[in-house]
Order: sequence, then structure tokens, then C-alpha cells
Amino acid sequence: MVPMLNSRARWTGFALAAAVCLSAAARQAPQTAPPERRQYYSFNEIHVDQDCRILPDPAHAPPGKKPKAYTDPAVCHLINIFQSQHVEERIQGDQLLRWRVDIREHEFVLQDISDAPVTFVVEQDVPKNWTVDSDPQPKQTIGQTAYFPVVVEPGQIVHLHVGVRHQTPMRTRPV
Repeated sequence: MVPMLNSRARWTGFALAAAVCLSAAARQAPQTAPPERRQYYSFNEIHVDQDCRILPDPAHAPPGKKPKAYTDPAVCHLINIFQSQHVEERIQGDQLLRWRVDIREHEFVLQDISDAPVTFVVEQDVPKNWTVDSDPQPKQTIGQTAYFPVVVEPGQIVHLHVGVRHQTPMRTRPV
């Protein structure tokens, strides 16, 4: 014999089942930016800063509003963020030259979620007296900013390794 449920219990069960179905659908739905941000994906060039924030094109900003950088992990996120130090040595004549080298590196994961090829332009700030230590090298450096263009096909995911290094001379030693 099946017990009869009152109408309140039936609606509670229905609401619970609907919530489970909706949360499962939300987990499967692709992550996309809000509608006001999707407009930037229609361009064939997306600028990204060293923190993986998408930099909107000021020319396409809504009138009277200053465009703001935003993040979208489906489009760009960072992995393998490392800092390290080591000593480099070189013999020159009868002297042992030594440097303490500081390295900061991270890897950008870039994904084209549009239906057309996109060029991501990664803008990496390079602190004063530091140099870029990346493969590939930046296409261009203007002031303290290095620019890495990366062409990504629709649906493709590309990894870009970017690093910077700083050398501090240490006391030389005779050989």
C-alpha cells in the first residue's frame, strides 16, 4: 500500500527535484561572462594583463562609463605560479663572477570560446631592472610592459609560459 501525500508534501518534493535538476544543469553549463561583457569576445583581439584580467577596449565602452578589467576563468586563468632563487656563476679571466638570480614565472591558460579565431595579447608588466625570461620572447616591449600575442582557434586551449628575472651581482672571487 502506497501512502498518500498531501499537496504540501508533493510540492516540497517537486521543488526539491527541480532544484536538483537545475543545479545539475548549472554544473554542466559552460561558464560565460555576463551579457555586457560578451561584447568584448566578438572582437578578434583580447588584451589580458599579468593577472589574467580581461582589459576591455576603451573605444567600445558604454558612454559615460569607464571600462573595468574583469576575470573570466573560462577564457583566461593562471597555473604553475612559481618564484625561485639561485646563484649563477661565470669565470672571466682569473675572476669568478657570481649573481643571485630571482625568477617569477607563471603560465597563462587561454581559451577561445567564440566561433572565430582570436588573438590574445598578454600584457606582462616587467618591474624596473628585471628582464623577460620567457620562451617565446615577447613580440614587443613598450616601457615596462612586454606584449605576447597568441593566436587561438575556436575551442582551442593554449598555454603560454611567461617569466621575469632579476640579477643581483655578488662579490667576485679569484679563481
